[in-house]
Amino acid sequence: MAAKLIVSSFFFFFILFFVTSNGALNVISYGAKPDGKTDSTDAFLQAWTVACGSAKGATIYVPKGRYLMKEVEFQGPCKSRILVHINGTIIAPTDYRALGNSGYWILFKKVDNLIVVGGNLDAKGAGFWDCRKYGKDCPVGARVS
Repeated sequence: MAAKLIVSSFFFFFILFFVTSNGALNVISYGAKPDGKTDSTDAFLQAWTVACGSAKGATIYVPKGRYLMKEVEFQGPCKSRILVHINGTIIAPTDYRALGNSGYWILFKKVDNLIVVGGNLDAKGAGFWDCRKYGKDCPVGARVS
C-alpha cells in the first residue's frame, strides 16, 4: 500500500511539474465554454494545433466544468510530446446521431508521445444502447482500436 501511494504521489507531482513548467494551453483561452451546452470542439482543435506544432512539449489544460465536444479528430504527427490534463468533464452530444456513422467520438490519429490524465469523458451512451437494445436502425457506434 505504501509503495502504491509513493508511486501515485510521484506520478501526480511529475504531471503537476509538467503542467506548470511549460505554459499550459487553457482551452478556455481558445473559446471553450464550461457550460456543457456550447460546442467547444473548435476551441479544443485550436489548442491542439498550437500544441502539436510546438517544438517543446506542450500541455493542453481543461479546467473544471463540462465541455461539449462533437465528433473530433486530433491529427499528428506532432513535433513534440503532448499532455492533455483534464480537470473537468468532456461530454458528447446527447443525441448519439450527431456523431453519425464515423465510429468514433474522439480520435487521435498518427500521434506519438501523448499523455491524457484526469477528468472524465461522458459519452452520453444511454440513448445509443437503448437503440441497440430494441433493434432500431442505429449507427455502428464508437469503438476502440
